[in-house]
Amino acid sequence: MRRTMLALAMVGFLIGTAGVAEAAPGVEVGGTVAKPGDRTAAQLDGARLDQVVNDAAPVLPPGKNTALRVTVRVYGAGHRAVTFALAELSPSFGNHPAVFRGGRRGVDLTVPGDRDGSRTIRDVRSVSVAVSAAQPAAQPVRITAHGRSVTLPPSFLAKLPRQTVTARFGSDAGTQTHQESGPPLALVLALACVFPKSDTPVVAVGADGYGAAVTLAEARTGGRPLLLSTVEDGKPLTAPRLVPLGDVKGGRYVSGVTALAVG
Repeated sequence: MRRTMLALAMVGFLIGTAGVAEAAPGVEVGGTVAKPGDRTAAQLDGARLDQVVNDAAPVLPPGKNTALRVTVRVYGAGHRAVTFALAELSPSFGNHPAVFRGGRRGVDLTVPGDRDGSRTIRDVRSVSVAVSAAQPAAQPVRITAHGRSVTLPPSFLAKLPRQTVTARFGSDAGTQTHQESGPPLALVLALACVFPKSDTPVVAVGADGYGAAVTLAEARTGGRPLLLSTVEDGKPLTAPRLVPLGDVKGGRYVSGVTALAVG
């Protein structure tokens, strides 16, 4: 009898410890937010990443559309992490969502519209929000990265190989359509000897201080070209314009770009 009771107790203990081991870990949401906290796998399953970030209330500086400066880094198991520009995910701008799905342990993050799974994160552990404070430059176009800066004049950019696209997006004045022509953003950075990872944030800032974040992964993985347009509707621009092709609204079309802050 004693042996039977001991065996039953041992089975119960093993079942209990197995249940603890299989418990889904919580996901910490923090960084530059007013409402940090943990989310359970059940709360996140099916939720969009941009919704989760907005619920945490990013702390924004004063100015117009400063939410476009927000970036989000998602950490998973095995020290894997991927960074997104929040506006790429937002239905109001890039409309290219990242979605939490139930995984083998906890939740995974997937980007259904991507060409491949390179931005998928398994077993998400935490979400960290940041807001860029990048400032305009006196002489365009100044590229800063890793504590160094390089200036590429607009006249130089105008001589680079150009890609021409038709940009169509919503604005306060209704739908706008423009022919934009200029070098890919990745080419401009390479000419400054800046070779960021595809998910490294790049913040374009206009002369008026208006700024927006993108990542090169939007083009490489998301399939949406990123240009620095030097010619719009057949007319040369005095300073280039950031063109994130595919955005449903024109908030990230930064005009008069004077600075590109990388990382």
